[in-house]
Amino acid sequence: MNDDILNLEQAIEFFGVSEKTLIKLLREEHLPARKIGREWRFSREALLSWLASGDSINYINQNERYMVSKDVSDTSCALFGKICDALTALKSNDNNLKILLQELDRDITIPQEATLRTSYKQQREIEKLEFKIFWDMRDDAKLEGNQKLPASR
Repeated sequence: MNDDILNLEQAIEFFGVSEKTLIKLLREEHLPARKIGREWRFSREALLSWLASGDSINYINQNERYMVSKDVSDTSCALFGKICDALTALKSNDNNLKILLQELDRDITIPQEATLRTSYKQQREIEKLEFKIFWDMRDDAKLEGNQKLPASR
């Protein structure tokens, strides 16, 4: 194969990561690649450009930057009802998250354009069904350098 075009195994070797990590990068990091038939192909030049364009500040202690969460235990049927109630409250309060998470130190509103990701995971000793709504970072919410907002629970 041409040295400028890599298959999955060569891309794994190129980055020095596991197959699982490379697949995660494909899913979450917009890694430049094409799927041709059932096989992934990567441009060595595009991978170098992608790698060079990264900024480590986007990854440093990402989970510590700002997180407010709330866990509620109940039967699955009751939890489904609580999800519906939370979504109704959110919609009736102009998509402001503060209605659900009072610990937030300011109003955070979900914009009209957002993405819903539904995923099932097995991690350690638990199974998870996750519904995540995400959107582009608002300019007024961006943190500089090592700046952190206070973390809660």
